[in-house]
Amino acid sequence: MLNAVGCLVLGAWVVVQWLREREADVQADRLRAGLAEARALADAEATRRAALERDIAVLKEAVGSTQRSAEESARGLAERDGEVDALRAELDTAGSRLAEWEDAVRARDRRIRELESQLTEARKRLVEAVERLKTR
Repeated sequence: MLNAVGCLVLGAWVVVQWLREREADVQADRLRAGLAEARALADAEATRRAALERDIAVLKEAVGSTQRSAEESARGLAERDGEVDALRAELDTAGSRLAEWEDAVRARDRRIRELESQLTEARKRLVEAVERLKTR
């Protein structure tokens, strides 16, 4: 009987160990699944991080390009402003020269009219002189 009780205790002990082992296997399976999930999540996050780093690099390049373009545009505008100022100065000079020419043309026209009037008077006197000579 002692043997039977010993067998029963030993059998119970084996069943308890088997149940513990089974519980340990289930827990190990859960941990493996959690580990696989964590690795998949880590891989996804690493992929996302790499994509974000590439996006950041592209954005930095775009910002740099935009800054270079803005600087070039600013230089171009400064050059254009200089050209505009030079052209305005030339236009002002041309305007003042035009005014001088207009004044000179008016003075010439006045002088021509004066000379014309003098010429008309001289012709008139000449005609009168010729008439006097004819009548004598």
